[in-house]
Amino acid sequence: MWRELTTLWQNICDPEYLHLLLEPLPLYGLGLGLVFVIISLVFGEIKSRMLALAVICVSCASVWPYIDLRDKATPRILATRSPEFAPLIQQQTQRRKDWSWPYYAMTLFSLIALVSARSPKARPVLFLVIIFGALLFWFSIWLHKKECEVYHRNIVRFVPVR
Repeated sequence: MWRELTTLWQNICDPEYLHLLLEPLPLYGLGLGLVFVIISLVFGEIKSRMLALAVICVSCASVWPYIDLRDKATPRILATRSPEFAPLIQQQTQRRKDWSWPYYAMTLFSLIALVSARSPKARPVLFLVIIFGALLFWFSIWLHKKECEVYHRNIVRFVPVR
């Protein structure tokens, strides 16, 4: 058992595995954070709202280490896959890099909303976080679907040219 735990620790430190752990974090963190922001807004709970905004901020900021780890993992991923899938994997990696900016923007918006949470003028920023967050959540579902099409054979829609 000890050997398995040390192996697990080594696997968690590998970019090939760690980027897979971080990949769904913006999707689920943003979704849960939005639900709790809306609930806290309805019930007027400022502390709960601040916690939900912190969850949104951290989950959207996790895109930065995810992109970095994915860059490090891509050569090994390509080496273990069929060569026909290489362009699709590289395309998805580039898509993730190109579309990381909305997550950084949401990190900034949620941080501003978090800092100004006790201010009466925080409502417009909070509504911006909710509206932009809902759109970003929908976009995150689409990105995750594209990711699944690349890596999970049961969902693959890509048929390599022979």
